[in-house]
Amino acid sequence: MSKFPLRSKLTLIHLLLITVVTLFGSLFAIVTAQRYYQKRLDHFMQTQLAQVQSLIEKSDLGDLSLPAHYAILRDYAHAAGFRLTLVDSSGGVRFDSNVGADSLLRMENHRDRPEIRQALRDGMGRQRRLSTTLNQPFYYGALRLKLDYLPQTAGETARYIRIAYPLAEIEQQFSDLRTKILFANLMALLLIGLLSYWLAGRLSYPIQKLAAVAEKVKRGDLEASFQHKSRDEIGELADLLNQMLGKLRVDLVQLRKLEQVRSQFLGNVSHELRTPIFTLQGSLETLLNSKFDTPEQQKEFINRAYQQAGRLNNLLTDLIDISRIESGEMKLIFRPFDVKALLARVVEELQSKAHYYGVTLTFASPASDEKLAANGDPERLTQAITNLAENAIKYNLQGGKVEIGCRRIGEQIEIHVADTGRGIPQEHLPRIFERFYRVDKERSRAVGGTGLGLAIVKHIVEAHGSRIEVQSEIDKGSRFSFRLK
Repeated sequence: MSKFPLRSKLTLIHLLLITVVTLFGSLFAIVTAQRYYQKRLDHFMQTQLAQVQSLIEKSDLGDLSLPAHYAILRDYAHAAGFRLTLVDSSGGVRFDSNVGADSLLRMENHRDRPEIRQALRDGMGRQRRLSTTLNQPFYYGALRLKLDYLPQTAGETARYIRIAYPLAEIEQQFSDLRTKILFANLMALLLIGLLSYWLAGRLSYPIQKLAAVAEKVKRGDLEASFQHKSRDEIGELADLLNQMLGKLRVDLVQLRKLEQVRSQFLGNVSHELRTPIFTLQGSLETLLNSKFDTPEQQKEFINRAYQQAGRLNNLLTDLIDISRIESGEMKLIFRPFDVKALLARVVEELQSKAHYYGVTLTFASPASDEKLAANGDPERLTQAITNLAENAIKYNLQGGKVEIGCRRIGEQIEIHVADTGRGIPQEHLPRIFERFYRVDKERSRAVGGTGLGLAIVKHIVEAHGSRIEVQSEIDKGSRFSFRLK
């Protein structure tokens, strides 16, 4: 489909509207002028008929048998610019300013002339028509005399005065006026059309600029912006589009970050899965294809396979958990719970693991018997605290200590997990909650760490409207804490 520019549309609409207005204006002007000329002509005819009537009735020019009187009336009509005719009651012509007295008998009877018949009926008649003699347009006016005029030398009375005024000059003037009106309107239409085209360009230019920028954005240039100086709706649209572009840029940056994180995540997952799978595969292959001298050797490979299978299970479990948390599929159920009782259960469940690693695990409960109640999801908080405590146990020193405790701070309850382990270097602290980030990669894999535990802790704590804090010193230990309402 061919493109029809907005500028052309606006110009065409303006021209159509102006053309309609101009057309009606021209018709109105022409009709008004025509009515004006007609009124002026009617007034002129009525005035001239009255003057002739007065001249005939109040002077001695009534005796048309005298050549001098005939000549006076003829000269009067010629000077006034019209043809004067006197008609008797039977329609016979008694005087005609264009015909000599000796030729009157050859003239047609005027009884059936429309203006005469109307004058007979109404006292005055008017008629516009072509003259049968001259083939030119004339305006005829007839007046019925109130007093009969009886020439002294004639036996019949002149009953009607008729004036024939030539319309050729008037119609030529009116035609010239009509031409001037139409020409003036055409020139006005042309000028308005040019002005409309210019104004349409001014109006459509900002929209064209917006369209050009939108085309750049469509092609991927998100650095483009909608510049404008107007304070109208187009300016508001440009501001709105700029806001949308800004949000799109932010979203694109976030999308690229997410894509990068996703790519890194997939790479990390592949790397994390590859090691236990290869180890498990190697152990099973050895068990299938090798003969062992002692049961202890066979048991060693079985134990390796078992550990790697357990590591795979832990990794998949953590992957499922963090995926459910980040996707919003894992819903938290908030309710009031006893913080001391929850921590005491965690400490009791982890005692055997602490004993295995040679670490002392204790519960630092407040001295008072006050019940510490908090609002949250006990199951997910248990998972977070257990992850922190297991890290503190597994990455501790032989004979080290781990403390799980709580205390009231104003309207909040602080929960902490502290250890006397190796500590975390300061440069690693900002990243330890990232997925698959490890401070000591070899030791982490050796103790079965998945690299997702702290990331899961961070998500769970933040879902409770809190944030986890960490303080750590090399060779002195670390302390993780967060607060609940």
